[in-house]
Amino acid sequence: MEGQRVNLLIVGAAGEVCRAVARRMASRATIVLADADGDTARAFAAELRDAGHLAHGYSVDISRSEAVAAMFVELGRDIGPIHSLFYGTGGYAAKPIEAITEDDWQIMIGTQVKGAYLCAKALLPQMRERCGGSIVTMASGHAVSGFADNVAYAAAQTALYALTKSLARAFASDRIRVNAIGPSAIDDEILCGEKSPNEWERIKSDRAQETPMRRLGRAEEVAAAVDFLLGERSSYLTGQIIHINGGALMW
Repeated sequence: MEGQRVNLLIVGAAGEVCRAVARRMASRATIVLADADGDTARAFAAELRDAGHLAHGYSVDISRSEAVAAMFVELGRDIGPIHSLFYGTGGYAAKPIEAITEDDWQIMIGTQVKGAYLCAKALLPQMRERCGGSIVTMASGHAVSGFADNVAYAAAQTALYALTKSLARAFASDRIRVNAIGPSAIDDEILCGEKSPNEWERIKSDRAQETPMRRLGRAEEVAAAVDFLLGERSSYLTGQIIHINGGALMW
């Protein structure tokens, strides 16, 4: 991405990590924000524009093929070609297997795996035509470690990383790179959920003590890794997952 302004599509734009990526990249890219919460995506795009950047917000249900296809038609008309993609949508709710419903499972797989597949399917032909591009997906360390407290989440992360590796193999000869990040122990609203301030402070302290670096990570630190993977500094890197976790998982 160095040296030229590109169009960067960020899917999951309501999330804190996605916002950090958008802020970091906004001086070098036109930011295209897509989220199921279209109002939030458009409001954040307006915030970026107020700061002097080029940004647009869209509403999309990324688990529906017709919605994703329609969004890419709209993007082509309004923005032009998409050069890079950060697929950062996700959801998290710790549940033991006996409490996970079929609907829970479908939502988890639909948003985190099917949505990534649909976005890649829509985007890769134009990247292939240009003979180049970069995609980064946001998986999790649970993609390789498993997760006893939420098997649906872990299964989705593993599937997302398998999709990432498979796309990387399929399109490497077209100079299209596909990588993943696996952040964990990050201080953000997803981990916090609906916990009270006191409860959240206790959990943060406990998580920090379990992490070799003895602190939680910041969304800005995740964004720095995404910046690296999207750009030419990682030009010989594809099919990999970078774990951003203070040493909590060493793989």
